[in-house]
Amino acid sequence: MDQGKKEDLKESIKDTAADIILDVGSEAAAEVVKETVTGLLKEVLVDTGASMIPGISGAISGCKRARFERNIKQFTNELSLKVEDLRINLEQKTAEQKEQLDQLLAYILDYVIDEQQEEKIEFMVNGFVQMTEHENITEDFVLTYYDVLKELRLVDISVLRLMYTSFYMYDQANRETYIDVMEKHGISLEQYESVRRNLHRRGLLTTKTDLNINDDLDQIHKTFKELFAYLKKLTNPRFKGSLPTLREPKFKSKDNLQISKFGREFVHFFLNMDNDEMTGQ
Repeated sequence: MDQGKKEDLKESIKDTAADIILDVGSEAAAEVVKETVTGLLKEVLVDTGASMIPGISGAISGCKRARFERNIKQFTNELSLKVEDLRINLEQKTAEQKEQLDQLLAYILDYVIDEQQEEKIEFMVNGFVQMTEHENITEDFVLTYYDVLKELRLVDISVLRLMYTSFYMYDQANRETYIDVMEKHGISLEQYESVRRNLHRRGLLTTKTDLNINDDLDQIHKTFKELFAYLKKLTNPRFKGSLPTLREPKFKSKDNLQISKFGREFVHFFLNMDNDEMTGQ
């Protein structure tokens, strides 16, 4: 699709969705959003289809065009399911706050259009609903969260959800297991561990080492002081007393992975899993 046409459509969708959703008095807003955006989509795609280039370039463009269409439709469907929540949240917003949300919606559409796994669009819409619940959210906050989501695949999100539920969910007996995740996504145990390491690199998981490193450094410092005192007495020919007992240092750090604070906030923001589901551990 021509870049200019894509930008025009994105802007039209953003303006149309925003006008309807941000108008809290709108009747049947969900259906209006779906019908209006679908109409805009058909008009531009018909126009674009007439100018497709034959051959490989045309095939590539056709694939991107099809993905663009699927993503916008998925976005519209997910948005329509959340219209009532959005209207409730937006009733308390000022004109300035609504204008800010309008701009943030435009950013989200950029991520929606380029997303290769359309199932993730549900999470993007969840994030937008979360934004409307807050008094103020900065652009940097939104871009940071959506950049991380953009880099995650569905298997990453499944593993992250599993790490969350393994520690925070009440009903441990019926929760999903790592074997369920492996079978669902067709991955091996080695690949599962690779996904967890990837989540750790992105700051969504942490380790006991990360959490307790300062305590361990204090323990190392204390141990060195004791060792130095021991050696000082041992090498002093005038020392007549008994040597102090050296104790093996006890470190808190372990390499077991667990969800990080950022990971918990990320799950709450995109996956609709909140503190009510937590065990309080």
